[in-house]
Amino acid sequence: MRAYIGVTASEIQEFLQSGEFDVSDAYAATPTFISSNSDLDEEEVEYTLSLIAAEDAVELLGSAVGTACVLALEVPESIIEAEHELSISLAAPLMWDYVQCCFEVSADGQELTWFATQEIANNLTTWLS
Repeated sequence: MRAYIGVTASEIQEFLQSGEFDVSDAYAATPTFISSNSDLDEEEVEYTLSLIAAEDAVELLGSAVGTACVLALEVPESIIEAEHELSISLAAPLMWDYVQCCFEVSADGQELTWFATQEIANNLTTWLS
């Protein structure tokens, strides 16, 4: 299941170094969310969830130095503990191998710039400053 988490650049650095990231929940296109938003196509659903995660990332960053980001992950069913309206609860840490891409969040949280997984490490220094 595709899921989205709001993170800071520092958290991405820790995730990349350790290979795992422990969060209890991630935003996801659950059946309840999809049925409640039946007017949205798949791309719009993913964009909406990305923006919700971006709001979290901006809040996490606060006044700290660095960049707010959203990670899109492909979460295996085996670690999904429960599904909620617009999120899933996780029974195990996320693994770096689940990461599909990263979105850099603009300062106002309204624009997302896409980066492929292999570009994350190359941009991390910039995002941390």
